[in-house]
Amino acid sequence: MKKHLINLLLASTVLLTSCNTSTTDVKSETIAPQTDEITQKALEQWRSEHFGMFIHFGIYSELAGWWKGEKIPFYGEQIMNHARITTEEYEAVAKTFNPKDFNADEIVSLAKDAGMKYIVMTSKHHDGFCMFHTETTDYNVVDFTPFGRDVVKELSEACKRHGIKFGLYYSLPDWHYPLGIPRLAPDPTTKCHEYVNQVYSPLEIVTPELEDYIVAQVTELLTNYGDINTLWFDMGLVTPEQSKRFRETVKSLQPECIINGRIMNNQGDYMTLPDNGDVAGYENIFWDNPASLYGTWGYKSWIKRPEVDKQVATQLGRLFSTVRHGGVFLLNIGPDGDGNVIPYEKEVLTKIGEFLNQHPDTLNKIQVVYKEKTIIKPENSTFELTEANGLKHAEIDGTGYMSTQTDSWRSWEMEVAEDGTYDVFIVYIPENLDKRYSFECGDNVIAHTLPGVDPMIQTSYVGKMNLKAGKQTFKLDQADRCYPLEPLGLEVKKIIVRKK
Repeated sequence: MKKHLINLLLASTVLLTSCNTSTTDVKSETIAPQTDEITQKALEQWRSEHFGMFIHFGIYSELAGWWKGEKIPFYGEQIMNHARITTEEYEAVAKTFNPKDFNADEIVSLAKDAGMKYIVMTSKHHDGFCMFHTETTDYNVVDFTPFGRDVVKELSEACKRHGIKFGLYYSLPDWHYPLGIPRLAPDPTTKCHEYVNQVYSPLEIVTPELEDYIVAQVTELLTNYGDINTLWFDMGLVTPEQSKRFRETVKSLQPECIINGRIMNNQGDYMTLPDNGDVAGYENIFWDNPASLYGTWGYKSWIKRPEVDKQVATQLGRLFSTVRHGGVFLLNIGPDGDGNVIPYEKEVLTKIGEFLNQHPDTLNKIQVVYKEKTIIKPENSTFELTEANGLKHAEIDGTGYMSTQTDSWRSWEMEVAEDGTYDVFIVYIPENLDKRYSFECGDNVIAHTLPGVDPMIQTSYVGKMNLKAGKQTFKLDQADRCYPLEPLGLEVKKIIVRKK
């Protein structure tokens, strides 16, 4: 790795570990059901491991982003949709799928050398093709292809040999299942970029028949492949009853298997950010950050790839930021149709591993720092609460697929020197018309309307608070939130708390 890159990353690490301003807390009532002791222990262990490998590998890898001589835009793993490939055409590709170079031990060794502690493999993506041997359908890698080997089994066994934990991705929608939703016929007169979800959609309802099929396959996966670290559900429009059934199936078979939030309806053990989403601090819950190296998860031969050292710096920065905010970083690779990890991705992961090996305490130091808070002391009996010395709190609602919001409410920690009555002022830029906010400290709660006449700096007198000496938490939130993920809607310049 180039010397300038190492210096840049070291500087970034120092900056990240010294910055405490975006750590957060999340309202716990949004997370259900109650976490039992077994799950809690598994979650804490998982979060302490920081870093995992995502693998998108399937029939789509064989197509490599091409269909009938054309480059197909958007996600490579969803090419069946984007290129409007019929079931029969896609099955014909599956019958030729022969990733003869697939080597589970090499992939697991690559992950281990990169500092990753677990792997999540696509057992079945939206196309419905199973990368494991299943009794529910012959549309699987053992029975349907000339390859004839169980990819999930080989990877599971390699993880066990190398001391890496193993998890599984599982798609809830299934574009191949015959008893799913009715399909539209492809329209050959339009291009794929003109109407992306014409034939198939990642957000499809789960029919009762498909629900039973999912339960049967999840049962196989949690019965036949040893200990599963996490079951990583994805997409679909599932009912609360279906989410609950899927959760109960997992926990009945492997109580220590943790479930991601894309099971939806608040039935996950941890939340998953939107793909390559905005990192924020969700400190008192568990969450992961799935990331791709570029604009696809499945392999595309023609994708433009950034210069390697730049990519390494980007992904290390994402890793550090995720860990600093209390999350787990899940970085994807997409093997090609022959089963090879492409040289570019291998080089990126190798250099990430080299950097982490040269700086072995980096992630642990970040883990400690992100929990610290700035204690604000008064000057001349006056506190100034600003963006720099407070915490921006994120919010999560685990009902749907993308249920995150990074600026829900704010808090500051103050060291009050003496009892007394304090005046409270706020300097702000409004993002809404007149809106009521709640100002809270100790036993004091003031609901105050902030005028939103113009999007320019304004000052408003909030009222009086009777504060007691000692450490106090000052909170700013909406007084009347319309929906769980409604943002604060306010740019806070400073809050002045002044003793009378």
